[in-house]
Amino acid sequence: MDKSLETAAADLYATPWRCFRSVTLPLMWPGILAGAMLAFVISLDDVVITEFVKAPGQDTLPTYMLGQIRRAVTPEMNAISTVLLTVSIVTVSLLFFLNRKKKN
Repeated sequence: MDKSLETAAADLYATPWRCFRSVTLPLMWPGILAGAMLAFVISLDDVVITEFVKAPGQDTLPTYMLGQIRRAVTPEMNAISTVLLTVSIVTVSLLFFLNRKKKN
């Protein structure tokens, strides 16, 4: 990140909080968002590791879903899967349209 942008904001009498909110955070936002999405995808993918590492009585969403699917497919599992699928489709569509709008 270019330090001169924060210096320019300080030269224009921006407070440190306003400088962070107006300059630093928008520059860091894509990295924060990408990291959050990557962490979410990896947490869904690493069910086997989570099964070995988790404490008794502690359930994450992927381990809970795996346990429920082993017993029987319930309407609750269908609802969770539908929500995850919908969130994924909406996120990809939104990013596609935002990227397409920037190119024009």
